[in-house]
Amino acid sequence: MLKGQLPTAVSDITSRLVSFPGPSGLQVVGYIDEGAEDVWNERVVILAPRYGETKKNNLQLAYELVANGFKVLRFDQTNHIGESDGAMHAFTLSGATEDILAVVDYVDRFYEPSEVVLITLSLSSRCGFRACAQDSRISRFVSLVGMLDMDRTLRAIYNRDFFGELKAGATWSRVDILGFEIEGDKFYQSLVDSDMLNLSGTLIDSAQVSAPVLHLCAERDLWVEREDVDQVMSCCCNGRVVSIPSVGHELNENPESLKFAIQEVMAFCAEGLAGNSDALCVPDMKVLLRQNRLERSKLQASMDFSESESEFWGEYLGKFGIIEDAKYYVEYFDKMSALLGAIQPSDVLLDAGCGNGFYGISIIRALIRDSSVRGSLPQPIHYCAMDLTSHGLTRSYSRHTESLVEFQRQQLCDSGAVGFSYRKVDFDAVGGELGAALPFTDGSISKICCSLVLSYLKEPLNLMQEFYRVLKPGGVAVVSSMKPGCDMTVLYHDYVTQDVGGEGEQDASILLSAAGRIKLKKDTGVYQFFDVEELEHLAAQVGFMETRSCRSFGHQANVIRIVK
Repeated sequence: MLKGQLPTAVSDITSRLVSFPGPSGLQVVGYIDEGAEDVWNERVVILAPRYGETKKNNLQLAYELVANGFKVLRFDQTNHIGESDGAMHAFTLSGATEDILAVVDYVDRFYEPSEVVLITLSLSSRCGFRACAQDSRISRFVSLVGMLDMDRTLRAIYNRDFFGELKAGATWSRVDILGFEIEGDKFYQSLVDSDMLNLSGTLIDSAQVSAPVLHLCAERDLWVEREDVDQVMSCCCNGRVVSIPSVGHELNENPESLKFAIQEVMAFCAEGLAGNSDALCVPDMKVLLRQNRLERSKLQASMDFSESESEFWGEYLGKFGIIEDAKYYVEYFDKMSALLGAIQPSDVLLDAGCGNGFYGISIIRALIRDSSVRGSLPQPIHYCAMDLTSHGLTRSYSRHTESLVEFQRQQLCDSGAVGFSYRKVDFDAVGGELGAALPFTDGSISKICCSLVLSYLKEPLNLMQEFYRVLKPGGVAVVSSMKPGCDMTVLYHDYVTQDVGGEGEQDASILLSAAGRIKLKKDTGVYQFFDVEELEHLAAQVGFMETRSCRSFGHQANVIRIVK
């Protein structure tokens, strides 16, 4: 492609729903993505979803491939989430491997392609190596941030030897793996029977793969060891490793890294094609977004989120306090407090979504620190905590009371300088034409802290409008959101790698489980994570003009400071 030349946008792309028999009589459901027949290069790419995701998550990569002449079949695994048959609790790696082989059969029978290219992501890569070892019709294989040792990866994520416990005699009818309950005993026994438990089985499989293999490993992957990658790829007769810079296991975390990975995949898939060049085409964004909306609606309708938002967040917040001292979280709230600025006389502070009360704690500490320096407290200060859950409010109140005691509560009470109040509020019911107003008069609030709340609201703009109404002229709000493509498991890495043991270890597992459910709700459109531009646009829509942004929370959250 010439310097400065924009890639051609391809709009002639369609997606057709198909189904066909898979393992044990279960139906596999997928999409055939294709362009005009006269531009097909006679190669079909099979996109296998990663664990805990569906065919929708592979939509962007599929359309990039179709725009450049490939046909693509992306599918949902059986006994997994998505539209294919079966229940998630019966998921096994051997079953996921059989799904891939059933898709190869379908593609070979109906399209007779010159080549079948298999692309797998994360855990499905282990299944990809087994499928390639068993079926020579797979002529090219891409392993994107592939997990190669199930045992080692789970121990890295949870700091717990799941399979060692089972081998020692523990019995689990169900075990939660990143937010999804599966039959622990059957899952483990299947791994043992199929020799897919650890790296030794992967090494055996890779030695039997004759097709060219491209393994793309993430430079900052916490869950896959580079030495494992090198061992496996050294066994392949025609394998290569490419490192994706500046990203962890979640490639969507960094758009530039994702773009790099897609370019590497495209080049590998197109090797040997006549007329192949560097002039890549891109799918028309309108076409891509239209298909994404359609599939998101279908997925949301098929999912059963039986627990209420209040129940979910109540349980989540009850365990989240265990990582209060984790480096990322301390740095994050230090940044939020710094952006809001020092407490001034007569400040009224709103903590919208107080959760476990971390911002309130920082206020108390700042008051005590200022008191010890100046010998007196500013007159008067009021902090109001609001949250969706009673549990969150109770937790905040209890923690604040304990801190007031710890930091000389008598001095605060005698001076009458600080007041704390608490109110339960459903932020989804706030603002808009029919919504309730926040219980404050216009221009009465000095500072607003809104930590990681907007993403979980149906109409976040309504709450932003209320923030603008209640803030004083010159008042400051600091608002944050997890970034699109964030890797939420990274946030718990520092904690779960500590020697916590006992109840703390169990709480960490629950947090990781909740992270899986949050990601699924984001994928289905129930939640929305905002990039900086989207946060700034929300602020500008309601009248905020002065904004400043930064990254925090282990580089996983976007934070903006807005001034009225």
